[in-house]
Amino acid sequence: MDGNASIVDFDFHPLTPEGRADDINAGAAVPIVIGDDVFVGMDALVMKGVPICGGPIGGGAMVSAGSVRTQDVPRAIGAGNPAMVMREL
Repeated sequence: MDGNASIVDFDFHPLTPEGRADDINAGAAVPIVIGDDVFVGMDALVMKGVPICGGPIGGGAMVSAGSVRTQDVPRAIGAGNPAMVMREL
């Protein structure tokens, strides 16, 4: 992982006004699985529940600098906001 990349496995707060009123710190958490030989570029953001390169089985994916990863992109270069497949590897 390169500088300033963020991997966030939870919401910082509930999404609904009622949920925030009940407990402001009760955001949902979902694990992130990063496979072998994955590169996460500078200032990239990986959101909760997103496997990178098919989870623990795959490997070799790349999340380009400044990208926001919201869904899995198996063994490919993912770039943009939200990250899309730019090229298969």
